[in-house]
Amino acid sequence: MTARNKKEMQEKNLDAVFSFILNPKYRWLYHILFWLIIFSSDINSFLELGSTSCVFCTIKILLLELVIVYFNIYFLFSKYLVKGKVVKYTLLTTLSIIIYLTINYYLGYEETIYEEIDETTGEVTLVTLSLFSWIISYASRMFGIIGTAVGVKFFKQYFIEQRKLNAIKQDSLENELQYLKNQINPHFLFNSLNNIYVQSKKNLSSTSESILLLSDLLRYQLYDCAKNKVSLSDEIEYLQNFLKLENLRKKDSQITLNIKGITTGINIAPFIFMPFIENAIKYSGLTSKPYINIEFTIEGSKIIFKVTNNKADILAVNKNSGIGLNNVKRRLDLLYQNTHELIIKEDNHKFSLTLELETLQK
Repeated sequence: MTARNKKEMQEKNLDAVFSFILNPKYRWLYHILFWLIIFSSDINSFLELGSTSCVFCTIKILLLELVIVYFNIYFLFSKYLVKGKVVKYTLLTTLSIIIYLTINYYLGYEETIYEEIDETTGEVTLVTLSLFSWIISYASRMFGIIGTAVGVKFFKQYFIEQRKLNAIKQDSLENELQYLKNQINPHFLFNSLNNIYVQSKKNLSSTSESILLLSDLLRYQLYDCAKNKVSLSDEIEYLQNFLKLENLRKKDSQITLNIKGITTGINIAPFIFMPFIENAIKYSGLTSKPYINIEFTIEGSKIIFKVTNNKADILAVNKNSGIGLNNVKRRLDLLYQNTHELIIKEDNHKFSLTLELETLQK
């Protein structure tokens, strides 16, 4: 498994975990677990202090905490904090805690006692917690509970918003890729029909064969390439048919296609290599003795694609040239970000291109 595969698998698993945790169906369960933890903490605190009515006091305090927390996360959070009104949120949260302390004082302050042991006599006495210590203890506790609840709420909302943004981004990406993919068919069809037209004007017997080859090529484009991925074997066969069509059109072209390695078991995005070959045919065709060397080297899930062609010293290029080449560069950036390398070298007589592509195994 490649590093890219591992990363995608980790992201997928993490997304599945968060999706389960944030599933609205289980929200009630998480709320119950949260308050059970708080209740257990309260019970433990009262037992340590030696209170005889710990359960009753804990229930009273827990209900009060529940009201304060839900008022904060379902009203103050959405009305002030998420809108950037931090000062108002802080003031109102502090005010709610003051109200909590006031009510809590009349409900259970007298129950807040602890054991004090005389070191000399060993006598144990029950002492009521000082008012200042009580305020600090319960205020800190309430800030902690609210902070935890708000943190969970903030994380949940952030994660949901990120998923929405990612969905929008993915939709936009797919639309752009589909647009770029759709641009390939008219561009290729225009070139092929133009070639067949030239053959028909010369009354060549190869015209009918060219039409059959074009039919097969269009079938591949319309049906086999409906998916986002195609097999490398099918894509190379498509390129071979295209080159046959080109050889029928121009007999004096010297075109070679070599394949090294095993092509089965590898999927790629369709029409990745075609624009580079079209580009080579276009520029070598301006020379008196055109030649194009195409080579595929497959090393596991890595494809090394090379095209070398000659070109004229002075090129007469129209303003519409380079459409297919620009499209495929954009598609490579979108589909194989950080997993491809495109190297182009050019001089007065030769043009060479090398594309290294890391693909996904079936």
